[in-house]
Amino acid sequence: MIRRRIVRAVIAIVFAVSAAAWSGWFVDRGEAAEEASVDEQVWLESSPAAADVAGQAAVEAGSTVDIEGEARVVQADADADKETTTGNQPVIIKAGSSGYVPDSGSAPSKDNSTKTLPDKPAGKTVYLTFDDGPSKLTPQVLDILKKEGIKATFFVLGEHVNEHPDLLKRIVEEGHTVGNHTYDHQYKELYNSFGEFARQIVKTEEALQAAAGIRTKLVRAPGGTYGNFDQSYFDAMTKAGYTMFDWNVDSGDSVRVGVPAAEIIKNIHNSKLSDETVVLLHDSSIHGESVKALPEIIRYYKEKGYTFAPLTEAVKPVTFRLADKLKWSRPKATSAEETSVREGLEAKGASPFVFSGELEASAGKAASAETGSTTAAAQDGQELVVYAADRTLIFEPGAYWAHGEGDWLIPLRDMIEALNGKLSWSASDRKVRIVLPSGTSFDLKTGDGQPGIVQQGKVYASLREVLLQIEGKPVEAVQNGNQIVFGNGGNASTTSTASAAA
Repeated sequence: MIRRRIVRAVIAIVFAVSAAAWSGWFVDRGEAAEEASVDEQVWLESSPAAADVAGQAAVEAGSTVDIEGEARVVQADADADKETTTGNQPVIIKAGSSGYVPDSGSAPSKDNSTKTLPDKPAGKTVYLTFDDGPSKLTPQVLDILKKEGIKATFFVLGEHVNEHPDLLKRIVEEGHTVGNHTYDHQYKELYNSFGEFARQIVKTEEALQAAAGIRTKLVRAPGGTYGNFDQSYFDAMTKAGYTMFDWNVDSGDSVRVGVPAAEIIKNIHNSKLSDETVVLLHDSSIHGESVKALPEIIRYYKEKGYTFAPLTEAVKPVTFRLADKLKWSRPKATSAEETSVREGLEAKGASPFVFSGELEASAGKAASAETGSTTAAAQDGQELVVYAADRTLIFEPGAYWAHGEGDWLIPLRDMIEALNGKLSWSASDRKVRIVLPSGTSFDLKTGDGQPGIVQQGKVYASLREVLLQIEGKPVEAVQNGNQIVFGNGGNASTTSTASAAA
C-alpha cells in the first residue's frame, strides 16, 4: 500500500512538472517568449472596441472568409454610404490618424514627420546587440565590425554617453543603430517606480542629443523586460512612441564578472538558431572577453549562412512574455508618469534618430532633392495624392512613409476604407484580405512577405502594390508642385483646389 502511494505521488509530480514547463512557468535566463504567429491578433481598426461599429474584426486562425458574401456587403455599404464624400471630393487622410496601439486605450502622440523605413534583410539574419557602453572597449568592437563589414546595435547608458560623447558620434557616423538603455542601469531605482524609469529614459535622450544630435525610439530594459516590466510599463512606453527590444540568444557574457571568451563562444554554439537571431552582448569596460569572442561569433554565424544587420523599424520586436510574478513590488505606472516619458522624444528642438538608416537618409536628402526625386519630396513634407477606384485620396505629410525610390508605405485600413472597401485579417498566415465595392478582391501578405509590414499593430502596405491590385496595371508617381501624385484620375488644379479647401 505504501509503495503504491509513493508511485502515485511520483507520477503526480512528474505530470505537474511537465505541465508547468509546458505552460511556460520555467523560463531560461534570457530566453524570449516565442512571438505570436498562429493566434496573433493584429487590429486594423481604430480600436478593438470599435470592431463591430467598423464592421471589421480580426479573423481567428483557421477562419475562412466568404469573399462573394463580403463583396455583396461591401457593395451594399457603398450604396448606402452617408459618411463619405460624393463625386471626386478628396478624402483627407491626416497625419497621426494611423498608429493605433492594441490594448493601450488611446492613440500614441502624433509625429508629423515623414519617416524613411529601412528595408528588412532577406534570409537568415543575426542582429548583434551591445549593452552598457560606450566604454574604452567600444573602439575595439567598432574596429572588428568595420573590418567584417557589419552593422550592429548599441544600447547605450546615458552616463557613459556623457563620459564618451566622441564614441557615440563614431557609432552613429559608422551607421550603427543606437538604443536607449536608461541612464545608470540601477535596477532598484528603475523598477521601483515607472517615474524613475521614465526620468532615466528622458535623461539619456538628452545625453544622446548633446553628444551626437540624435534621439532614439529604441529601448532595451536593463536585465530585460521579463520579471521587470508589467503591462503598465509596456503600455506607457508604447504610448510614448518607444519600441522595446529584448533578445532571443544570450551570450552569457554577463552572468558573472570575467566570463572567459571560450565560454561565451560555447554559449553561442549551444543556442537555438532562428531566422531572426538577436544576440545579447556587452561592450562596457569589464567585458574584454566579449571583445575577444566577437570575431569567432561572427565567423560562426557566417558559416551557418547568416547575414548581419542592425535593428530597424522593419524588424519585428522581440520581447519576453510577462512574468507570472514580478521581481518588484510597486504601483502601476500613472498617467502623469506616462506623460513624463514622452518628453524624451517630444522635447523642443529634438532631432529624432529613429533606428538605423534615417540619419543616412537625411544626409542624402539634399542631393536627392536636386534631382527631383519623389522620395526626397516625401521627406520634404509634401502631400501624397492618390487617384484610385474613381476616388481622390490625399495623405498628409506624416501619414505615409517613404519606402525606396518612388514608393511609399501607407496605412492600409485608412486607404481601403476611404475607397468604401473592407479588410479582414488572417492570423494563421499573416494575410490581409481586401474587398472593394467593384467586386475586386485580393490578399496582401505582411511581415516577411513584403509589400506590407505590421507596425504598432497597424498594417502598412506598399502603395505601388495596392494600386497594382486595384487598377490591374503599374501606376507611376509624378511630381506636381507641392504634391506627389499617383494615378491619372484628375488634374493639378482640381487637386490643389481641393487640398486648399480642406
